[in-house]
Amino acid sequence: MREIRGHVTDIDRHVEEALRAKQQLDAERWRTELRPRVLRLFAARARTLTWSRALLKLVVEELYPDDLFAELVGRLDRIPRRQWPYVIAIAVALRHSWRRDGLTRIARRLRVSLATSPVPHGGSTVHRFRPSHGRFSGSPRSRQGSPLRSDPAGRGSRP
Repeated sequence: MREIRGHVTDIDRHVEEALRAKQQLDAERWRTELRPRVLRLFAARARTLTWSRALLKLVVEELYPDDLFAELVGRLDRIPRRQWPYVIAIAVALRHSWRRDGLTRIARRLRVSLATSPVPHGGSTVHRFRPSHGRFSGSPRSRQGSPLRSDPAGRGSRP
C-alpha cells in the first residue's frame, strides 16, 4: 500500500511540474510571439478612440487611488468631461504623494503651484505679486482701462 501511495505522490508531483512547465511555455510564447501581434492590432484599432467615461475610469483604476480620491473628486459618473484632466491629475498626484518630493515633482511637471499664502483673520487670501510678474510689466498706459483694486461693492477704483 505504501508503494502505491509513493507512486501516486510521484505522479502528482510530475503532473504539477508538467503543468507548471506548460504554463511557463505558454506565458513565454504570449510575451514573445502573440502579445506583440495582438497589441499591434489593438493599437491600429484604438486610433479612433476618443475620451470616454470608460477610458477615464480605466485610467483612474490603473492609478489605484485611495479613499482621499473620492473625497477630493466625488463619483466619476458625475464628473463632466471638461473636468476629466483634473480628475486624472488628482489620481496621478495621489499616486505620487506618498513622499513629499514625489508630489512636488508631479506638481512641477503639471505646473500646479503648491505654494501657500497665509490667510488673514478676515478670511480672504492675500495675493502678493512680484514687480517682475506679468501683471505689472509693461507700460502703465496699457493698464489704464483696467482697475488694479476693487472696492467691497465690486466697482473698480484707481490707486
